[in-house]
Amino acid sequence: MSRVPARLPLAARIITEVFAPTVLVTLVLIASPLILPDVTLAQTAVAILFVTALPFSAVFVLARRGKLSDHHVGMRSQRGPVMAFAGVSIIVGLWILSLMQAPLAFHRLIFTVLLGLALSMAVNLVWKLSVHAAVAAFFAAMLASAALPIGLLWAALPLAVGWSRVQLQDHTWPQVIAGWAAGVGIYVFYLAFLS
Repeated sequence: MSRVPARLPLAARIITEVFAPTVLVTLVLIASPLILPDVTLAQTAVAILFVTALPFSAVFVLARRGKLSDHHVGMRSQRGPVMAFAGVSIIVGLWILSLMQAPLAFHRLIFTVLLGLALSMAVNLVWKLSVHAAVAAFFAAMLASAALPIGLLWAALPLAVGWSRVQLQDHTWPQVIAGWAAGVGIYVFYLAFLS
């Protein structure tokens, strides 16, 4: 009987790491040349550098030096400066992409990431919304809408991610549900106004 609880945290940890926001956003950016017209590999590399690689590298280094609680920035009070740095990095990346004449559709996709980050940062000033859940919900909604009705199976992804965050006691269910709502809301905004 003690074996099952011992396995649950390991499974939750694996899900949390494999489907972390940085991983999912990087996957979307990698797929961009396949799904958006005229996006080049050089533009994709710049986007990955400024949207995920630089912000995550800074977080990882700061966490290793003990300046942050962990690489998921579990302490709500530490999230504001980290998200602000990520936002500045994304804005610089968008500026460089404009100099590279990246397609408007690519700018819109990256702006959506920035918008989600801004929403998460605003909420996290007062409450610890699950960014894992938000990004997983956005990612799943994007994949689901591309292949309805079978695409609805992607709903299992944010469910698994939410479960993992609660199992690891990094979030409560209300924080996860709020993350799902934020992710789906950002995706609806993207479809309605940016895509």
